[in-house]
Amino acid sequence: MRLTCHFLGAAGLACLWTSAAAAAVDLSGEIGVVSDYRYRGISLSRGRPAVQGTLTLAHDSGLYAEVWASTLERPGDPTSSEVDFTAGYEKDLSEHFSIDLSGTSFAYPSAGADNYFEATAIVTTTRGRASASAGVSYIPRQRATRDEQGRGHDNSYLFGTAEYGLPRTPVTLKAGLGYERGAFDEVEHGGKWDWTLGGEVKLKPAKLGLAYVGSNAGAGDRHALVATLSFAW
Repeated sequence: MRLTCHFLGAAGLACLWTSAAAAAVDLSGEIGVVSDYRYRGISLSRGRPAVQGTLTLAHDSGLYAEVWASTLERPGDPTSSEVDFTAGYEKDLSEHFSIDLSGTSFAYPSAGADNYFEATAIVTTTRGRASASAGVSYIPRQRATRDEQGRGHDNSYLFGTAEYGLPRTPVTLKAGLGYERGAFDEVEHGGKWDWTLGGEVKLKPAKLGLAYVGSNAGAGDRHALVATLSFAW
């Protein structure tokens, strides 16, 4: 699985560089800290701050490759981290619609058995300062999705997001809703919902964010107010 995912990332990078003569390649990045690393409503930092960073290589053709990393908090492992490798293709279908198709390898250096691959498709519509997206992510059966009895399970995640930039301000309001079913839904009888509601302020190169994040999974940490500070270049 890891070889397949790394091949996808390498293939994406190769396509970007071999076509560089015909179109521009853009390298960008971002680094920051969050008060709680929440992924699909679940805390992966045990309610503590996490440092995160991204490097993205994007080609005018729509191909892109990205590396994203974050610190984690795992019981008994204070040096845990996550590194995600993504290769994808983004294209404008019209003035108001675009698609984004990608594959991501989720890697955990201190716990290789938890590594897995996920495929994602997103459709986005934009009207002025407002935008909305709908997407689906799918994880096929693999080693990381086996249960305690060794049986493999797949995982599906349906999600939608919406954004609106307030006129004459650097403020963008954001909302999201997701539904997960399968190996990672973490709900006793299956079917996990998660949601987020908040906003961000862009003060280049800094970005400040605050969001209420929650889910119907877990016990005492189902909801949290998450603050974000990041710098982009």
